[in-house]
Amino acid sequence: MKVLARAYSETNQCRLFWCGFGSELPRPVEDLIATARRSGTDAFYITSDGFDDLVSRLALRQLEGDLLTGAKELLDSSVQPASVPAAFVAPSVPATALVKSNAYPFTFPVHALKLDLAIPQSADRREWLNERLPAAKGAIVAMNNGALAFANSIDVQQAFGSALRSSPLGIAISDDDILRDGRIRSLVRQSLVQSISTKIEADSDGNRRLWERAFYKCHTLQETQYRLHRAVSIRIESIGGKPYAVLMPEVMATHEGVLADQDSIKLIRSAVYGYQHNHVFDSDLKYWIQKIAEINIPAPGGGLFRVSRAPIYAGLFQKGWQALPKAMQRHAQQRGLVVPDANLLFSSSNGKLEVKNPNPLKGLVENRPWDFQLTTAGLSPTVEIAAISPNQDATKLKRFLNQFQENSQPKDSEREYLQDFPGFSAAFGIPLTYPHQGGPSWIDLDDSVSGSAFNAAKELARRICKALDVIRSFRPGAVVAIFVPFRWSGFERIETEVEHFDLHHFVKAYAARHGQSTQFIREKTTLTPQPCRVRWWLSLALYAKALRTPWRLDSLDDETAFVGIGYSIDASAASANKILLGCSHLYNARGEGLQFRLGRIENPIIRGRNPYMSVDDARRTGETIRQLFFDAKMRLPTRVVVHKRTPFTLDEQRGLLQGLEGVSNIELIEVTIEESLRYLASRMTNGKPEIDKFPIPRGAAVLLDKSSALLWVHGVTPNAMNPSWKYYQGKRRIPTPLLIRRYRGQSDLVQVATEILGLSKMNWNTFDYYSRLPATLDSASAIAKVGNYLSGFGSAPYDYRLLI
Repeated sequence: MKVLARAYSETNQCRLFWCGFGSELPRPVEDLIATARRSGTDAFYITSDGFDDLVSRLALRQLEGDLLTGAKELLDSSVQPASVPAAFVAPSVPATALVKSNAYPFTFPVHALKLDLAIPQSADRREWLNERLPAAKGAIVAMNNGALAFANSIDVQQAFGSALRSSPLGIAISDDDILRDGRIRSLVRQSLVQSISTKIEADSDGNRRLWERAFYKCHTLQETQYRLHRAVSIRIESIGGKPYAVLMPEVMATHEGVLADQDSIKLIRSAVYGYQHNHVFDSDLKYWIQKIAEINIPAPGGGLFRVSRAPIYAGLFQKGWQALPKAMQRHAQQRGLVVPDANLLFSSSNGKLEVKNPNPLKGLVENRPWDFQLTTAGLSPTVEIAAISPNQDATKLKRFLNQFQENSQPKDSEREYLQDFPGFSAAFGIPLTYPHQGGPSWIDLDDSVSGSAFNAAKELARRICKALDVIRSFRPGAVVAIFVPFRWSGFERIETEVEHFDLHHFVKAYAARHGQSTQFIREKTTLTPQPCRVRWWLSLALYAKALRTPWRLDSLDDETAFVGIGYSIDASAASANKILLGCSHLYNARGEGLQFRLGRIENPIIRGRNPYMSVDDARRTGETIRQLFFDAKMRLPTRVVVHKRTPFTLDEQRGLLQGLEGVSNIELIEVTIEESLRYLASRMTNGKPEIDKFPIPRGAAVLLDKSSALLWVHGVTPNAMNPSWKYYQGKRRIPTPLLIRRYRGQSDLVQVATEILGLSKMNWNTFDYYSRLPATLDSASAIAKVGNYLSGFGSAPYDYRLLI
């Protein structure tokens, strides 16, 4: 380094590019760059994710022709050929319960018309087609060189005239065509909906939904009276390699003969179906099946649709339960099981033993937080709070904070899950240190701002950040409570056509860059009608944001890294570049090492509304995962599980495999919310099954095919007052399952499901029994939005507790 400093201390024509790992400059490098710049030499520090990443990026950016081809081949050769993922299977044992789906077998016309059309290049293909062939004449979808239609040939020729480059050609349509091609699936669905509406004389949107013309009741919303019409939406879904018609009962609303707007319809549906449970949902299904099942439904252009009266059933196996009679077993066309809920680990009251409990709240009440030894050893003897509040609101905030040491009881309706709140110190076994107004831990904020709403919001944020700086200089480990009065509502989120500003995200990002924890406390929270729930929730958040660990997952596997990938659009980037912000949550199997990583996606691929990574971006993501685990453990993980809410493209798979070279087992799992399929639990009554009023149990898993399954993270769990009673979180309508689709990996279904169930309990920013998504995904996308305000997008990881 001395030689370089001497060389660059004199003026020369050479530039200096120092390539380092991460965004933080080592002091000797910083001094060298400063020396070079003082002598008039251009000097730069180049961030990278390691030597392999730097060399690969240089090669792919600078090489051309055969050299570029050779570099790509070399990178691809470092990846073993993708193996076929192990098939998901369910145990070959008798079912102990049947669950009824809303998916019905159906037959469809086996021929469609293929149209070779001259569609104007400037036209919106879908609009152009629908304008010429309205729903009353048939269904049509755009294809590569024209369109595909269920319609009469004469109607087609009249509709398109000279735009037809040749006569319509009849082609066969099969189950495989429907499942493989979303356009054909859309065509079949549209034609089925249109044909049913014609057959039963119902109204339809021509796409997914139809409704009766006669209304069955009235509903008043915001002083407007609407007429409600029974409705059903229809989708086509794949189960076991075959297409099924999936029915979802709904309502449509009209006012003076005109359909209500979408916002009003959403509110009305929520009011009508908000607490609709299994038996009511089943009754609505039967209502529609009686109208449309087992009848011939003519389709435009010839052929018939026919919907079966009997839906598909799944048989679930649950350990310890009695098998169903053989006569009932034969109804189970799908196989499934109930996966036991994942246990959490807490500390015993003396801090010497680990204690298991699947219920987060009961585990805390009956024991101590998992890291209680830090408290008893005096290594972390207190949780300290600091405060930022306008002076006129100081009394409200002080009164609210003082309530954290008061006892509180839940309402009777909440005791199925919620426990008595004994006060923060009694619950967590640690003192809570309060700030005093006028002291260094309490900042009286001047919130008198002027100018445009946008500029005023930014000025308010700047003042909050300045107050954070002051607190950090005196109390760097304090969790800063920021009071948000009602009058700030106009400053919290502002959007214009060119940019947007979010006060919460901006302040969170600023504090996280300095390792500072924050907790926004809105005035409406202090007025809550559910004080017990709010005190538990905020107490847990304060404990976690003090960088403490309330519980961990019960897992002996210390060699697995879990990653969640989310995306957010960076509004500050040039729109032409479409730069996206990639983010990941990383865990090991016990829930340790909760970190958050940010990075630019340099070559995003947009499909529909979703971004995907190029091979190069995916490779860097894989290298980041590998490097972070290595930094923490000084060795590579033996298994990496990557969760994502969109499909893994071939480029993403190839890039991740390159970046994770050396990891023996890589699981690539798409986790999405399945909006269409619903299953209804049943119970035996007098030797016969009947629909249960309670939903399907949490942990139920039903196979769809070899690589995909449904998993109910949201469902019935044991009641906190009596484990033999049932508890349904939220108590609203029918629980939606997760669709689990695996692209690579060898672990069995039970392991994959158990891990997702466990990770659904690792979101410390809520005090529910669980979140509906694993924490890898539940917070990844939300935190990515905060990440938009993190300058530099450096390679340093953030503890995710700083960003929640």
